[in-house]
Amino acid sequence: MTDQGLEVVNDYINMMEVSPVYWSVMMLHPEFRKAHLEHKSSAIFFFSPPQSIPVSFCMAEQGIFGLKRKRQGQASERSQHQPKKQKKLSHPARPPPSFWDNLSEIPLTKSALHELDRRNRNSAHPVTRRVTAELLARRVPICLKRFARQGGPDLSHLRGYDEPAFGHGMSSNQSSLGRLKRGSTSTSKTPSTKTSGTKTSGTKTTGTKTMGTKMTKSTGPYDRAFLQHLIDFKIYPSGYEYPDGRIPPEPKNIEEIERVLAQPRPSLSPSRFSREDFRKFQRADAHAAKERQVTTSVIPIIEGDVGDSKCIAGEIPFTNLDHLTDGSLVPGNPDRYYGARPEQLDQRVRQKLGGRIIPSTQHDLPIVQNFFLAVKGPDGSSAVAQRQAIYDVTLGQRGMLDTLSYGESEPVYDKKAYAIACTYHAGMLKMYTSHAIPPTSPEARPEYVTTQVGAYALTGNYDACRQGIAAYRNGRDWAKQQRDKAIEQANRRVTSTGTGAPLPDDDPALSFARVSGSSHGCGRPSRSALSSSFNDPDTSTDELAPDPGLQFKRHKGLGGFQKQRGTKRL
Repeated sequence: MTDQGLEVVNDYINMMEVSPVYWSVMMLHPEFRKAHLEHKSSAIFFFSPPQSIPVSFCMAEQGIFGLKRKRQGQASERSQHQPKKQKKLSHPARPPPSFWDNLSEIPLTKSALHELDRRNRNSAHPVTRRVTAELLARRVPICLKRFARQGGPDLSHLRGYDEPAFGHGMSSNQSSLGRLKRGSTSTSKTPSTKTSGTKTSGTKTTGTKTMGTKMTKSTGPYDRAFLQHLIDFKIYPSGYEYPDGRIPPEPKNIEEIERVLAQPRPSLSPSRFSREDFRKFQRADAHAAKERQVTTSVIPIIEGDVGDSKCIAGEIPFTNLDHLTDGSLVPGNPDRYYGARPEQLDQRVRQKLGGRIIPSTQHDLPIVQNFFLAVKGPDGSSAVAQRQAIYDVTLGQRGMLDTLSYGESEPVYDKKAYAIACTYHAGMLKMYTSHAIPPTSPEARPEYVTTQVGAYALTGNYDACRQGIAAYRNGRDWAKQQRDKAIEQANRRVTSTGTGAPLPDDDPALSFARVSGSSHGCGRPSRSALSSSFNDPDTSTDELAPDPGLQFKRHKGLGGFQKQRGTKRL
């Protein structure tokens, strides 16, 4: 069979499978249909077709097969240029065994006990209470059993010893019977146990419960072992001290952040936020018995006008972000987070930094997130909220540093904070920030230090409520400024060079973000940046405005602004 014959046979097979249009056209001719029925199982039919078949049908055959080959070529070309689907990162639902094996110190938590039970079940010789009891029963002498049945040793000489309710002459069987008869009226009745999986006393617990005992809410994955794991990977909580007694440094821009948080807002002036509004806030917080109620009724009062609703999301696991440690932690999941619209950042930057700045595989959600909120109900744990805030703010700080470092040959470690995380629990608002410390060697990891920058008792009094809400909104607006500046810098780098190479030193895009050691870093923003960053009706032009005596002077060749107050340079 010639090569041409093989090609015709292949075309026939493909036609039978994927070209019903061609088949229906050719079957319209009676001679072709008759020849096909006679020779459908033989390939000779294609080499000597009936002479009575018009040439138009042969032309139709060539046209249809040519069109099909053309479409196949286009499809293969599209498949070559189409980007491969990004593989979704796997985050464990609970800490894996490697999480516990790598801990420097294992605290006594429910998660640790569950892991011990799991390992005992999988072990060939688990150490359980039943096995221990059986071993003791075999080895305890009979004389010791008799001694115990007769009442055991005399403990009356011990301080605090209570005499038993039954007499010394009563046997053990009689005393047990007496206790059973008096069980319904005795004041020292032992609480009975009940196995259930329902909620009691407004808290979530599972397994064996003791009736009449207040149960505490499970901390979930954010327990003390979670915090110890973060510390082992050089992610330190607020107030941390090194083993040698040293204290981690504060961020270089902490004074700027504190000054921004303390600025008043006209939207919270007494004429616009009265004492009656404060009392409504108090009642809303008092009536919120669950975390969901706090999120829906209390938090909106604190947030006010959020501006662009497409820049806010929440309760979405950060499954698309790269692991912060060794892959054994659950994904971050704040109740609220603020970021930028995806279209604000150049697509080439998004493709390169996707695992650091795009939190979810749903790519229309906010990106480059750097403001977070963790909410707990009245029965929740403030310590759990703080651990969540440490985790979230570190993820945000890492993403901001990667965005600022885009196009740089080395990562930017300027020891400044660019992200804020807040916690709200029982009327108390706390705010934290994070900054990175450069690694001491190329193989070492950078250190992330969390610093508390504010704490406000919103339900305490009228003035404290106004100050706390103003700090929250000011911090949110400040985070947006840092985010927009980092995005603008990355966009200018990628558009000016085409490959994301660093810009010249005198380029104005580097005015607000410089590498470590520069004196022209992310200081106070310019007036134009301030006026463009606050367009929502909740913010006026005098909010977060620069000091009236503060002037900005442009110096050529320095690529940044220098601040002056009169003749004194700050």
